[in-house]
Amino acid sequence: MTDASQPVLEASLCFVGSSAAGIRDATSALRLLGRAATEQGFAAPTYVDALLAREEAYPTGLPLPVPVAIPHADATHVRVPALAALVPPAPLTFGEMGSKDRTVEAELVLLLLVDDPQQQVGLLGRLITALQRPDLRERLLADPDTPTALAARFTTLLEG
Repeated sequence: MTDASQPVLEASLCFVGSSAAGIRDATSALRLLGRAATEQGFAAPTYVDALLAREEAYPTGLPLPVPVAIPHADATHVRVPALAALVPPAPLTFGEMGSKDRTVEAELVLLLLVDDPQQQVGLLGRLITALQRPDLRERLLADPDTPTALAARFTTLLEG
């Protein structure tokens, strides 16, 4: 992202290929991302439980051309703003945002770690715009073999 105050996708919080191999459902994906954020100091120890509770109450799956989930927890659980990402080995079932009964088979999980609630809406808008690109699959998900490659591709995607 070009604005230094905006969260960026941290390579250390990216999981793709072998680092994502054991992920089989949405809960394990959220636990993996949340634990990584906590262990690396981006989130408080309360983050994983808050993340799971919020996802249950307010699902985050979006049926975009490349289906995605954009989970997050309250800003009070975040210490350092960042983004985390997971490209699962197979799509993961998330509840659809704004729905009680529909689901989305997410091919990308993008975790928001936002410590300022005022930033969240604007950040979500920018992310959704980027995630609606018709070339998203090719530009972001076509064989990202390392977390560093995924983070670099995502940064390039957000910059235009």
